[in-house]
Amino acid sequence: MKLNIGQNIIPSINFIMSSLPDNITDLEKVRYIYINLGKLFSYDYRIIVDESVASIPIDYTHNEIGRYKTCYQISEVLMILINGLIPSCQAKLIERTIQGRHFAKEHVATEVTFSDGLKIILDLTLDLANIQGGLKTKEFGFTTNSTGEYDIISLKECAEMDKKLGFIAEKYTDDYIDEFVEELSKIDFSGKTPAEIVEYKISKAKERFSKDFKGNHEAIRYIYTLLNKILSTRELSKLKQYNLSYCNSDDYNLMAIYAFDELGLYYSYSNELGFSKISPSIISDLLKSGWKTNSKTLQSIFDKPDLDDDITPSR
Repeated sequence: MKLNIGQNIIPSINFIMSSLPDNITDLEKVRYIYINLGKLFSYDYRIIVDESVASIPIDYTHNEIGRYKTCYQISEVLMILINGLIPSCQAKLIERTIQGRHFAKEHVATEVTFSDGLKIILDLTLDLANIQGGLKTKEFGFTTNSTGEYDIISLKECAEMDKKLGFIAEKYTDDYIDEFVEELSKIDFSGKTPAEIVEYKISKAKERFSKDFKGNHEAIRYIYTLLNKILSTRELSKLKQYNLSYCNSDDYNLMAIYAFDELGLYYSYSNELGFSKISPSIISDLLKSGWKTNSKTLQSIFDKPDLDDDITPSR
C-alpha cells in the first residue's frame, strides 16, 4: 500500500545543524536541537494497523527523511544530531516501558551523558505535541528510572533556556491558558444552559489557542490538554472522544470526534479541516463513506439512517 508520510525534512534538519549557536552551554545546545527537531516530526500513526512501520530504517542514502516517524526513528535522529554537533556529549538509544503501550516492542527514547557527569532522558516523541503547541515540555530530563539513574532538569531551568534561546518571550501556552481559565471563572454563566456554557468555552479557547501541528496525533494530544484545563470536572464527564480512520490505496488518515452527546454538541478534528463544530449527521455520513471506528458506542450513536441536523441522538 502506498502511504503519504509527509514531506522531506532534511533541509530543515540541515538548518538546525548550521544554526546551532556556539556561545551557549552543552545543555542549551541539546535543548536547541530538541525543541527545533520537535517542530518537524509527527508520530507515524500507520503503526496502528502495521507495527512493522516502527522497523522501517531511515533513508539516509537518498538524503530524505519524512516528517512522520515512530519513537525509534525520532530518537535515532536526535541521537545522531547530538553526537555529531556536540562532541563532549554522548547520546544513545534506550528502551523505556510506557504505561498503556501495548506494542510488541518497548518504547525508545534517547539517553544523553554530559562531560560533567549529568545524565538525562530525552523522549522527544512524547513531547512533540507540547513543543508544537508551545506548552512546557514534559520529557526533557523530566523523569528518571526506578533506580534513580538519571538527573532531573527543572521546568524553571527549561524556561530560562527557552527565553535565552528565543523559543518563548515570557510565557508558555500553558500560562496563557491558565490566565484564560481565570477569566472564565469570573464570567456569570447563570443565564446560560450547560450546552451554551461548554460551547462558549470551546469557541473562545479555539480563537485564542489554535495551533498548527505536523500531525493528527500531536493535535489530538494538545486538544486533550486544552479541554482538560478549560472545562469543569462535570463538563468533562459528559465528553467522549472517538477516533475514526480512513484507509485507501493512497493514504491513511485519522480524525478525532469529541461528543458531548448529553448536551447535543459535537466537534471534530482533522489536519485538513482543523477543529470544528459539526452536526451528528456529518458523522453518520463519514461512517457510511469509508471512515471506520472500533467503537461500538460511536456506531450506535451516529450510524442511524434517520439522523438530520435538527435531531439530537438518543442516549
